[in-house]
Amino acid sequence: MSPATQSQPPLLAYCTDSAGMHPSHTLPQKLRAIASAGFAAAEIAFPDLEAHAAAAVPGYHKIDNAGRGDVETLVGVAREVRGLCESLGLSVLAVHPFSQFEGYTETGKREEGFARAQTWFRVLKALGCQMLQVGSSNDPDISSDPDIMAKDLRQLADEAAAQDPPIRIAYELWAWGTHVNTWEGAWDVCKRVDRPNFGLCLDTFQIAARAYADPCSPNGLLQSASPQVTLSTSLKQLVAELTPHAHKIFYLQISDGAGPHNALFSSTTLKEEAREQRVDPRYVWSNKWRPVPFMDEIVEGSGCGESSFGGYLPVVDVVEAVVRTGWRGPWSYEVFYEADMGKADADVPTRWTNAAMESQKRILKELERRGMS
Repeated sequence: MSPATQSQPPLLAYCTDSAGMHPSHTLPQKLRAIASAGFAAAEIAFPDLEAHAAAAVPGYHKIDNAGRGDVETLVGVAREVRGLCESLGLSVLAVHPFSQFEGYTETGKREEGFARAQTWFRVLKALGCQMLQVGSSNDPDISSDPDIMAKDLRQLADEAAAQDPPIRIAYELWAWGTHVNTWEGAWDVCKRVDRPNFGLCLDTFQIAARAYADPCSPNGLLQSASPQVTLSTSLKQLVAELTPHAHKIFYLQISDGAGPHNALFSSTTLKEEAREQRVDPRYVWSNKWRPVPFMDEIVEGSGCGESSFGGYLPVVDVVEAVVRTGWRGPWSYEVFYEADMGKADADVPTRWTNAAMESQKRILKELERRGMS
């Protein structure tokens, strides 16, 4: 049987922060759109949950880096959101992004991170969620020693496993991470952590953003070598390395990346924004220019008003490699396209969630075309 058309279809999720980027796009509105589009699960963005709490409770104090704030209020709101999800037939796949955690040698920062984790664990329990996504840190002050990072993440995994119910940690490479910014780096840390509840969140954008693309180059591609060869080599290694450990892939996030073929995109502007924010350009690129795969084919008549989204990443190549490992876990769509999602347009959540569901069909069709049977 084809991996793409297995009798038990994969669990499909959609990220709430990918269903609208304007304050008018509320969390309940996003969740309803996700359910209406046919997704069975939602990946909830912690900032969306806090925005919902702030709208419901005047004077709400957000959770800080040490887990302090209006915790009881947020936990209560999380319970209400869980009820809404259940009424819509949605489960909560994961909560994200838990970041800037691993690798600190300063005792105070390390203690703050673990205190923050305990607050997040309470929120996850209230949501009925058993998976926390941890993004690889981009703080320049963390240690480069993978054993130090693994020690922190191992303790986090142990504390997560002690929760009732137990929580799994999905470690995601971020292409702008200080030291862990490739799937190879994330997998190395995962092996060092060596805990059954600690695995990977692989992401088509994050993998391609290091092994194929460079948003600051004239053509949007790596300049040091043949991008396709570099990616192909990386993906072959992914299949070889992870096939015996496919169970360590906890879920896969899907998105494309826009570049030179998008009339609104400018590498010069991207670099300027990154300089102003003092971040890697890939961070800005990730937050603003990640359309749904096949969006230019899907968008006709959608009302988005863009003639070309210009997605150019080899998304299906990455998906194919992950599926070839034997992995059969959840898929989650995480896309960000500020030019449209940032509009005060009530149709944005429905437009993008429906586009993602259509994208899923096209990805599966392409996998079948490639003879994955």
